[in-house]
Amino acid sequence: MELRLLNSLTNKEIYAGCIDLISPDIFSDELEDIMVAMQELHSKFDEDIDMDIVKEHIYNQKVSTTAKKALLSDIIEKIQSSEGVSAAIAKEFIFNLSRKNKRIKALNKLAQVIEKNEESHDEVVSILSELPIEDGDSEIVGVTDDDLKEFYQVSNRYPFSIESLQRNIGGMSRGNLAIVFGRPEIGKSSFIAHLVGNFVKRGIITEYYANEEPGRKIMLNIRRAVTGESDAEIAKSITSEQDNHTWLDAAESLTVRQIGTMGIETIITRAKKDKPDVIILDQVDKLSLPNSKHSANHERLKELYTRTRELAKEGDCLVINVSQASMDADGHNRITYDMLDGSKTGKAGEADIIIGIGKSDFLRGEAIDMRNQIRYITVSKNKINGWHGMIPASFDPTTNQWGVADDENCY
Repeated sequence: MELRLLNSLTNKEIYAGCIDLISPDIFSDELEDIMVAMQELHSKFDEDIDMDIVKEHIYNQKVSTTAKKALLSDIIEKIQSSEGVSAAIAKEFIFNLSRKNKRIKALNKLAQVIEKNEESHDEVVSILSELPIEDGDSEIVGVTDDDLKEFYQVSNRYPFSIESLQRNIGGMSRGNLAIVFGRPEIGKSSFIAHLVGNFVKRGIITEYYANEEPGRKIMLNIRRAVTGESDAEIAKSITSEQDNHTWLDAAESLTVRQIGTMGIETIITRAKKDKPDVIILDQVDKLSLPNSKHSANHERLKELYTRTRELAKEGDCLVINVSQASMDADGHNRITYDMLDGSKTGKAGEADIIIGIGKSDFLRGEAIDMRNQIRYITVSKNKINGWHGMIPASFDPTTNQWGVADDENCY
C-alpha cells in the first residue's frame, strides 16, 4: 500500500491535500529518502512530478555506490508499476500511518523506560499521553498502576541482538511465534546464534532444537556470538584451561538438543516440563507430525505451524521457527514472506513476526569484498508493533558478530 501511496503523491493535487499530514518517517526505512526527495521536488515545481526525476534527484544528492543505485531503481520501478489511489484514500492512509508511527515511538520509549528499571508511574502516564487519541476520547483518564500492567508486559520482551531491530520493534515476548528464513548458506544459522547468544547472556533460558547441524557445531556458533572469539581463540582458551567465564555463565541458560526422530508433540511435552523462556526450532518444516490426518505436504505444514503457535501460547514462551526461502529469493536483498518456502500453505499466517535474511548480488567493483559481509534483514510481517522495513546488517562469519552496516559499504 505504501508503494501505491507514493505513486499517487506524484500528483500535485493529491500531494497538496495531504501536505499537512506527511512526515517522511512514517514510511518504511527504504522509502523515507524517496518521500524526502518528493517533498523537495514538489516544493520546487508547481506540477506533477515523475518518479524518474525523483530517482535522479536522490542519485545526485545521496547515492554514491552502484549497488545502492540498483536497489533504489528496483524500488522506484515497483512504485511506477503500482496502481495509485484516490485523494481521499491517500489522505486516510497517511493519517493512519502517522497514528501508527506515533504509537510505535511512544511504546518503544515505554520499553526503554521499563528496561532501565525506571518504572515511574508519572513517566509512564506521560508517555501514554503521547499515544494518538481514539475518536471520541479527549484525554487519558484514571490511569492506575493496575491499569498499566499490560504496558509493563513489555519488560518481559526478549531483545533483538541488532540495535536497529530492537529500536524499531522493541523485542519479542512470551507467546509470540516468529519465523526467520532465508536461502541456504545465507547466514541464518549465524543470525540465530547471535540472537540466542544475546538471550543467554541475559540469563534467558533457551532450548535449541537442532535438525541438520550437529549440536556441537551449534554450541560453537553460539559461543562465538557470545564472546566474539574466533575458532582459533576458542581453541587457545580451552587448551590453556583459561576458559571464557562470559561463555560459561551464558551456557548455563542454554540447552541444545538434536531432533533426530523427535516429533513436534514430543517437543511440546518436553517444553511443558522444562518451561524455557525461548524455543528455537531449526529446520522446523522437517519436524515429524505424528497422528496427522493430512497426507498432502501443504496441509501438514499448516498443521505443523499451528502446533508451534499453540506451543508458544500454551508453553508461555517465545518460539522461533527457522525455515527456508524459496528459489524466488535467490539474489534478492529484500526477502518478504511471500518468498517463504511453502508460503501458500498458510504457515505465514500463524506467525506474529516474520524476518527474512537476504543477500544482494548488486555489489560490484570496489564493493566486491564487502559482499560476503553484508546481509539485508527484512521484517515483512509484524503483529508485535506494526513496524515493517529492511535493515542492512554487517556480518562477520568468523565470530558470528552482527551489527548495523555502513550505508556507503552495503548498498
